[in-house]
Amino acid sequence: MEYFVYQFQAFFLVLVRMTAMMVIAPFFSSGAIPLLMRGALSFFVSLVIFPVLSISNAALTGNMGVYYLMVIQEIIIGIYIGFLVSVVFSAFQLSGQYFAVQIGFGINEVIDPLAQISIPLVGQLKNIIGLLVFLAINGHHFMIKAIFHSYELAPAFALKGESIQAFLKFLAHSFSGMFVIALKISLPVIAAVFLVSVSLGILAKAAPQMNIMMLGFPFKIAVAFGMMILISPLIVRVMNVSLERTFQFIVKVIRYWPV
Repeated sequence: MEYFVYQFQAFFLVLVRMTAMMVIAPFFSSGAIPLLMRGALSFFVSLVIFPVLSISNAALTGNMGVYYLMVIQEIIIGIYIGFLVSVVFSAFQLSGQYFAVQIGFGINEVIDPLAQISIPLVGQLKNIIGLLVFLAINGHHFMIKAIFHSYELAPAFALKGESIQAFLKFLAHSFSGMFVIALKISLPVIAAVFLVSVSLGILAKAAPQMNIMMLGFPFKIAVAFGMMILISPLIVRVMNVSLERTFQFIVKVIRYWPV
């Protein structure tokens, strides 16, 4: 216990980085997990990994202003690591929004418990599937390991001013990949709904007496959900590959951390 008392300043920085990651990372940031439980998990995980980290008070300073900046730095690093994974889940939600309006589900929105925002029902379905895939490949374990390895490759007290440019570069790469992932997941459904729309347009010209508007929406919904059921193994595969590549990207970000 004396070790943690004398090393409290360094331990607090580890705790801050871990807590910041859990505040924004998928699964850990879920509203279904009480805030007290998340805080306790951050504390005990930090308590376990701190003794094996090469952090000492030698790099600390007695100036509280400088120490305050160190705490802000650790918060930024933790949020940055968690945010890179949350971008992928945004891609899962975006894939459902691509065709939700076309099949008449754009007005039907639900509350996302992870992001605490209103999203279309199809996007929430894709988000839940992505979360199950995330847990199936032990993504929650990887996030804790990423924080641990970040102290080996991106040590505390070492962030420099020129890091902002590299941060923006990695973020731009993540956002561009988000749209690519969303398009990969939703493209088969978008193509099927587009073909149905073209067919209904031709039918409306051939038989004007038919109420195509009333027939079109249920038919589009049936085709869209039938296509989603048909390609569900492909969707899970794309989500699995996307999360694994995101984990590899995070490792690359940490390895080439600009310090």
